[in-house]
Formats: sequence, structure tokens, C-alpha cells
Amino acid sequence: MDYRKLRLERNEIIRYALEAGALTGLVGFCFYNSLAALLLYPLVLLFYLRYKTETRIRQRREELKLQFKDAVQAIAAALRAGYSVENAVAEAGRDLTRMYSEKADMVQELAAMQRKMEGGQTIESVMENFGERSGIEEAETFAEIFAVGKRNGGDLIGIMNDTARTIAQTVETERSVAASLGSRRYEQRIMNAIPFVMFLYLRVGSRGFLDPLYGNLTGILIMTLCLAIYVGAWMLGKKLLGIEV
Repeated sequence: MDYRKLRLERNEIIRYALEAGALTGLVGFCFYNSLAALLLYPLVLLFYLRYKTETRIRQRREELKLQFKDAVQAIAAALRAGYSVENAVAEAGRDLTRMYSEKADMVQELAAMQRKMEGGQTIESVMENFGERSGIEEAETFAEIFAVGKRNGGDLIGIMNDTARTIAQTVETERSVAASLGSRRYEQRIMNAIPFVMFLYLRVGSRGFLDPLYGNLTGILIMTLCLAIYVGAWMLGKKLLGIEV
């Protein structure tokens, strides 16, 4: 499985398609007051599916990073207990099953690693393969260092402990940054909703106030410009608050 990509399930596609439809209807009602605006639906759907897919990939990778840290710690503990590297992987899989579940991504990966090693592949190759597919920088670096250490008889336990410690520090930093930006993200969500609230308020509370902007070329151009500015501001805010450590 390539964690840098994600194929949405059918029920997810249906749900996101309905959400995109509702969003298209809201934009059409507020900015154009025309059913013709529903022609934007394919574009909105494409954009929305891409946004949701990227969000899901990022969330899954964050969860995998935590599970990978625990897996490395579990393998290091098994090595200290006298297990061979190959048997340590199997023992780590049992430990992670108790911590998470059998369906957890890292549990599945450890089981796959064990099967590949039983099939004749080396621990270095399966680690490198996982690091490449994971999309996690620490996992890729770990696989490279692990391969060199295994071939040259390096301190594998030390390598794993250092990797786990580095990931733990990165995760803690990410959590600190997320906590400090939490209020700003909440404010951004409010700001994102305000234009639609204002439009709905004017449409309901001041009937006819926005009529000059509907049903004519000038109004359509003005509203399209306003919509473009809104989308640009949303994307800029998302980029500014999407800090990666």
C-alpha cells in the first residue's frame, strides 16, 4: 500500500459528492441566485474530492507516524530481550495489536514484513520498501541507516532508540504547534462562514437589496470576482495555518 496515495471508498465518494452538491447550491444561491450556477458542480466536486483526499492522506500519515514510532520502540525492546531482528518484528506486531488493533496500518505492515522475510526477502529490503511507500521522512531515513547498520554490524538497538526519540520529539513539536494554532484555525472557520451568513441575512432580511447584482453581466462579473477573492483568501489562510514540522 502506498500511503502517499488514497483511493476513496464508494460510500465516501457518495458522501463527498452530496456535500459538494450542497456547497454548489449554497454558492449558486448566494452569489448568482440562479440554477445555472449548478453547472459549476463538476468543478466543485473535483476540487472538493481532491481536498478531502489530501486531508485524509495527511491524517493517515500522521497516525502511521505514531504507530511507526511505537513499532520501532517495540522492535528495539525485543532486540534487547535477545530476539533476532526477524523475530523482533513478529513480537512488535503482537505488541502493536494490543496497543491498537489488528486493522491498524502498522500492524498490517509488520505482518506483511514478516511474510516477505519468510519468503526470502531481507529485513533491509522490506524496511526500505516500507520507508519509500510510507511518505514519512523519518521512516525513509531509518530504513537507510538500518540497512547500513545491519550490513556493517552497527548498534541496531541504538539506531532504533534514536529514531523513536526523534519521531517522538517531532510529534510533540507538531502537537505544540497545532495547539497554538488551534484558536486561529477556529477563527478561520468562522471567517470562512461569515460571507455566506451575510449573503443569507441580506437575502432574507433585506429582500431586493442584492437584486442589482443578479441576472445581468455586470453583476455576474462582480460576484465572480468576489467568489475568486473568497476562494483565494481561503486557500491562503489554509496554507498559512498548514505548518509542517
